[in-house]
Amino acid sequence: MTRHDIAYSVSGTDERGAIVALHGVTDNAASLSDLARHWNPQWRVHLVDTLGHGLSRRFTREELDAPFDACARAIAQVVVDAARTAKKRKVVLIGHSLGGAIATRIACDYPDLVECLILEDPALLTGEQADLYRREASALVTRQDLVTSHVGDAIVELMRVYRNWPASEYGAWAQGKTQVDRDFVATGVVGMRGRHLLERIEVPTLLLTGDGEDVLFGPDGLVEVEGLGNPRIQSAVIANASHVVRRDQPEAFYRAVDAFLDECLAGEAPAPRPWIAEELLPVIEATPEQDTDDVAGMREEGERLLSAVRAPSGVSVDIASVGDDGEPVELRILRRGDDDRAAVLSIHGGGYVAGRARYDDQRNAELIDVFNGAVVASPDYRLAPEHPYPAAVDDCHAALVELSRRTRGKPLYVYGDSAGAGLARHVAEWNIRHGSPVPIAGLILLEPCLEPQMSTGSFDTYADGPIWTRAASEGAWRHYIGAAPDRLPYVPSRDVAALMPPTLVVVNPVDPLRDEGIRLAGELVDAGVPTELHMLAGTFHGALSVPGTTTWGRVQRIIREFIAATDTGH
Repeated sequence: MTRHDIAYSVSGTDERGAIVALHGVTDNAASLSDLARHWNPQWRVHLVDTLGHGLSRRFTREELDAPFDACARAIAQVVVDAARTAKKRKVVLIGHSLGGAIATRIACDYPDLVECLILEDPALLTGEQADLYRREASALVTRQDLVTSHVGDAIVELMRVYRNWPASEYGAWAQGKTQVDRDFVATGVVGMRGRHLLERIEVPTLLLTGDGEDVLFGPDGLVEVEGLGNPRIQSAVIANASHVVRRDQPEAFYRAVDAFLDECLAGEAPAPRPWIAEELLPVIEATPEQDTDDVAGMREEGERLLSAVRAPSGVSVDIASVGDDGEPVELRILRRGDDDRAAVLSIHGGGYVAGRARYDDQRNAELIDVFNGAVVASPDYRLAPEHPYPAAVDDCHAALVELSRRTRGKPLYVYGDSAGAGLARHVAEWNIRHGSPVPIAGLILLEPCLEPQMSTGSFDTYADGPIWTRAASEGAWRHYIGAAPDRLPYVPSRDVAALMPPTLVVVNPVDPLRDEGIRLAGELVDAGVPTELHMLAGTFHGALSVPGTTTWGRVQRIIREFIAATDTGH
């Protein structure tokens, strides 16, 4: 990935937090791969190519006047982005040598974004060390050129001398030498002069160094650190380690760092404290657990709670059959009188595994009036896991074709909630891809369920709900598309997006699905589709269309305004 001209990789799971790792001078992000392998099971790990290194951009002429400051500014942008997308909105900063000095600067400048700091023999240099590196800059450039010219020989020699290094990092070490900006190396700047930044540190910090001849701190340097009197800093010497502590003594390094992380993270992570509208609080209490590992139980509970739902008096309900003759599904058609000004295909939710069209009779009856007189048809599409993808899409598209046949000449809208919104979007795509398209006047998508990857920030923040959770979503997608689908149900194709009808997207702020709905709206906007996006304060998944609530009233007004805009071509 690249961001602000800085390249980095992201891997792992944000279970315990996010880590941003920075390498030393002339290395690259690939040389940190062992960090990711170690922490990926519980951490989201960002391995960063520092400015002038790896795949990141080279230094400008002006930046070479103060290259360390330029590095710190560039990497700070990556740290801000990583913190913004982290569950805790903070990161653990890890830095070796030059990376340690950069990490120290960033931790001092942005303490609110740094959970803790781990420094591996950081290049916070004494005056003597800084002057030595400047004098040897020309020789360092020559060494990079020699490695570049004789990569194979350099790797063989490295493996002979440093037998304890992780096997994955020998090649990465050499690759870094071929990629580093020679103009930067020629400055002789490998870190920051002085150790005064350590006095400013406000976050828990572990400083590790070795006892080899080439270390920057070593035992004497740690005495100096202790003299600063900063209680936030712990320090330790790893025996039989050179400047590259982790590579020389990986077991001792990880043992020390893991113990430090456990100590720093001893308390539970603060949970998000979102505001929930008071009228909706009872909905959370009344909604049973969405256990998609027990689909039968979900359906039984839905029947117990919603079987009594009826369309109000004055609304007729007719039943038609659509779909494959061998396995037709019910299409419930609701109308009030004969003055239908529009047609609405309304697709129910339920995580692709539960729900029934008749449970939405009351809500669909209200849609008749929202559309100022409409015939509303709702398909009782086949559910997973008995009928995995694309059975539900086939059924809903057949319902679209049937509704169009029955209401020819009237504007036709497709409405869906949650999984129903995901199906509505997919039906519109299939309508585009499969020829003889039915004219769709607009899509209305409430809290759309679109992305089985579940890789957004809102899925991390609201993994435990309320109502819809990561665990429920994992089970639902597994039932619907399988563990290794041949094709995902939603692919962000610009060609398809450009042909989509005008679209209204409404998302909840407190919902794991929030960000994928926002992302869909952005994709449609960029493709030239007239698109509206709304996020109502205080709502969570399933709260947008609860009958009798102020929230549902607001959503109805938004839909009316959207219809008016599409009718006038705005």
